[in-house]
Amino acid sequence: MLVTLVAVLCNSQLCLEKIVTTSDQSGITMSACAVNAQIGIADWLAKGPYREWRLQRYKCVLGKYVPKNEA
Repeated sequence: MLVTLVAVLCNSQLCLEKIVTTSDQSGITMSACAVNAQIGIADWLAKGPYREWRLQRYKCVLGKYVPKNEA
C-alpha cells in the first residue's frame, strides 16, 4: 500500500501542502511515517527550497495524495 508524507508549510499568510516523500520513493511504511515524519521533514526542509518556511502540520496518508493547492 502506498504511503504519502505530506507537510503543510507556511510563510506569513501563505500556506502550501507539499509531498515530502512516498513509499515508492523512500520505502516508508505507515508506522515508520508516524514515528519518523518529523525527522524526515526537518531534513527535507534543511536541504530544499523551503528553508525559510515554517512547518504548520504534517500527515501520513494511505494511497496517492494530491496537495490541495495542486488539485
